[in-house]
Amino acid sequence: MIDMTFELRIFMGEYARGHHEWNHFRFVVVDLDRSKSYPENFLSVLPMRIDSAGKMPSAFTKFFGNESLATAQRLLTEALKTEDDSEIKAEITRRLNLLEPNPFIQIRCRVCKKFFQTRKKGVFKLKICPECLKRYDSRKRARIHIEC
Repeated sequence: MIDMTFELRIFMGEYARGHHEWNHFRFVVVDLDRSKSYPENFLSVLPMRIDSAGKMPSAFTKFFGNESLATAQRLLTEALKTEDDSEIKAEITRRLNLLEPNPFIQIRCRVCKKFFQTRKKGVFKLKICPECLKRYDSRKRARIHIEC
């Protein structure tokens, strides 16, 4: 695996539905030692995130193993240096930021104004601290109990 030459190929697809248009970028890892043309030298698709806890490992992480994060960062930085299109460069930097581990974010509670570390609940970040959330939840339960 060490003697192979890897490269990142980026394909952009343009889609339109009604009056909405968007671009979809596909990042593909190829092995240049296999062949010079694309379909024959395909290895895997570069995932958005490498270490997603609790999810099935992608073909990329299966192939590169423990070196997958470093390899993905190296491939993206090399592609950033060689790419000319500003839209693709923006997508590469976005992907690089997604690969970096997220620091804990301190958010001020909307109710008591204290700072706390947030966690994601579904897609949205919680903006109310756990203590205020417990108080709200206990009031809600008491109200339901009184109405019954």
